[in-house]
Amino acid sequence: MPLLALVIIVLGAGLAAVAPLYLRLVRRELSRADRMERAARMLGLQFSRGDPAYPGSIGQAFPFELFSRGIEQTCENVMTGTIGGVPVTALDFLYIQQVDSGTQHPDGTADYRALRSEPVRYACAVGAIGGHRPHVVIEPASMLPDVHVAPERVQLEWGDFNARYRVSSPERGFATALLDVDLMAWLVDLAPHLPLTWEVQRGDILCRTHGLEPERFPELVGAVVEFARRIGPGASG
Repeated sequence: MPLLALVIIVLGAGLAAVAPLYLRLVRRELSRADRMERAARMLGLQFSRGDPAYPGSIGQAFPFELFSRGIEQTCENVMTGTIGGVPVTALDFLYIQQVDSGTQHPDGTADYRALRSEPVRYACAVGAIGGHRPHVVIEPASMLPDVHVAPERVQLEWGDFNARYRVSSPERGFATALLDVDLMAWLVDLAPHLPLTWEVQRGDILCRTHGLEPERFPELVGAVVEFARRIGPGASG
């Protein structure tokens, strides 16, 4: 058999093996909006495939740095409503990063061009709790520290919690009041088994993670509502 024919057969067999998986992934992503809409319906929330605040961004309504990252921000699959007395907004948030790439020539000159990254996607849920609270970030200790988070680390007195989470806040007193025994126990024992980062700022709670399937958004939204319910009087705004 000629070498070229053999190569064609091998490549064809490889493509035949990979194509079904690729098509399943494409169809799954194309159906994300439909699956998100079903999740919203399960939660009793209103749903919009695009940003209902367009040409603005619904993310700009919240006081979190995440929603201003990058050079282009997009909110998709937005769910809104009230659960357990807590107004909630859940959405897919995407942003583009710009990277400058320079080419150095032998004569010392350089050419620069701007490159755009692939979209960075977060699954987000925001719960409105009112008041005006200092900024607190609670992120999994197993993850690399978020470079956008301020370095003011807060060590709490429960070793198991410190082993599971990393806490940052410019107001240590408020962070310790917020993370009382009840809330820490819930985060350690009962919170969803997802790599969630929590932020409290002013009158809102943000819960975010990467790569969340639509079917798990009810867990994300439920977690925000439960977190809000467990904020004690010592951390009232």
